[in-house]
Amino acid sequence: MRITLIAALALAALLAVAPGCDGFRNEAETRQCRANMNSLSTEQALYRTTYGRWASSIAELDRLAGRTVPLACPSDGNGYVMEAGGDGYTVTCPCGEHGSIETGSPSWTAGGSIGGGGGG
Repeated sequence: MRITLIAALALAALLAVAPGCDGFRNEAETRQCRANMNSLSTEQALYRTTYGRWASSIAELDRLAGRTVPLACPSDGNGYVMEAGGDGYTVTCPCGEHGSIETGSPSWTAGGSIGGGGGG
C-alpha cells in the first residue's frame, strides 16, 4: 500500500513539472501567460492616456513599465505578438494556446468573468 501511494505521488510530481499541455504545470503557465497579457493590456491603456495613442510595439510598453526583460509566454519562452492601430490593439500569446486580448477584452472570459472559460 505504501509503495503504491509513494509511486502515485512521484508520478503526480513528475507530471506537474513535465513539459507539455497537461497537468498542473499547464494550468500555471496558462494563468501566468494570461496575467502577462493583462499587464500589457493595462500598460496599453496607460500609454494611450499618457501619449494619446496606442503603443506600436511591446518595446514601448516595456519602457513605460521600466522592464529590462520583455514578458514572455512561460510555455514557449517567446515574446507576445502585438498589433496596434487607431481603433485598438491586440495582444496575442505566441504559442497560440492561451488566448489574446483585443482592446481590453480577453478572449478567455465567459460572461465577463476573468479567469473563466477555455482558451482562445
